[in-house]
Amino acid sequence: MSKLAVIDIGTNSIHMVLAEILPDASFKILDRFKDMTRLGNGVFATKRLSDETMSRALDVLKTLVTLARNKGFDRIVAVATSAVREAQNGGDFVSLLMEQTGLRVKVISGTEEARLIFLGVKHSIALPDGPTLVVDIGGGSVELIVGNQDGLIHSKSLKLGAIRLAEQCLPKTPPSESMMRALEQVVFTELRDALGCFKMKKFHSLVATSGMAGNVGEIIHLRHTGRPLPQLNLATVSLKDIRSLKAELAQSSMKARLAIPGLDPKRIDTLLPATVVLRCLLELSGLHAITLCDKAIREGVIYDFIVRHQEGLKAEQDIPDVRRRNVIGLARRCQAPEIHSLHVAKLALSLFDQTK
Repeated sequence: MSKLAVIDIGTNSIHMVLAEILPDASFKILDRFKDMTRLGNGVFATKRLSDETMSRALDVLKTLVTLARNKGFDRIVAVATSAVREAQNGGDFVSLLMEQTGLRVKVISGTEEARLIFLGVKHSIALPDGPTLVVDIGGGSVELIVGNQDGLIHSKSLKLGAIRLAEQCLPKTPPSESMMRALEQVVFTELRDALGCFKMKKFHSLVATSGMAGNVGEIIHLRHTGRPLPQLNLATVSLKDIRSLKAELAQSSMKARLAIPGLDPKRIDTLLPATVVLRCLLELSGLHAITLCDKAIREGVIYDFIVRHQEGLKAEQDIPDVRRRNVIGLARRCQAPEIHSLHVAKLALSLFDQTK
């Protein structure tokens, strides 16, 4: 079986998934790793990755790359998003990582990020014929996508990530009423303009991916049932519950937020902006709930890899021996007559056997 490791260097977290690609072009996730490195801390104000966050991220990535290789995952695909994309020294960070690990990182655009996220969602949830709105709230950006079962229709990358909004709009906790009004105005205006560009009268549903939305779902489920959320995928969260959580977070100190059951302590300062994005998006789209999806960019990278390398992956499965596979591959690229070549090989082997 073919193995693939995918590393996602985000503004908030660094993730790695280890996957086994199966003969039917599907895949199985064998393991997941995550570190909330907060690489994007301060980057949207200074336009630079700090030495401290770069050092921390490099340490995490060196550990992940070593772990993947020790487990036999020599094929590693790494992507970096908003923080590295926008930082003036993002290229320096990528070069340092290459020097220290040999890992090549692709810094992807917001458009490419949206495409990969939608690929992950499309293969996780049965999308309808009608347009579905997909939102991925990251640390630096929000990817807003419209698509259906046939594929992606529109996408927008918005500078509404939770770390960015927290740093720019919420300098103290709890925020003042004027801070909240300013935050909500920024989010509402950006989302309204983006949805206006899509020129869609109606959406079938709103699907939310990634950790911010997932943590909102965990808090709400725990609040209603007293039990942890058993499965994130396809769980729903109502607009009413999102409004209630947003109001509670806006009025709470850091200490009070830590006491909220289910709240991830590492999202203590970023979950409020995320709830504002979800609330505004539901109100603007006329929908009453979000549907959670547990697949996003990392799974999208795997699907994209499978599509791009289908022929090579099939060859690996059909011809496990590397040397034989490379020889056959070279012969095909040179358009060697395959039937004649096989006949010559058979005769050569026969002659060799007769010399024993």
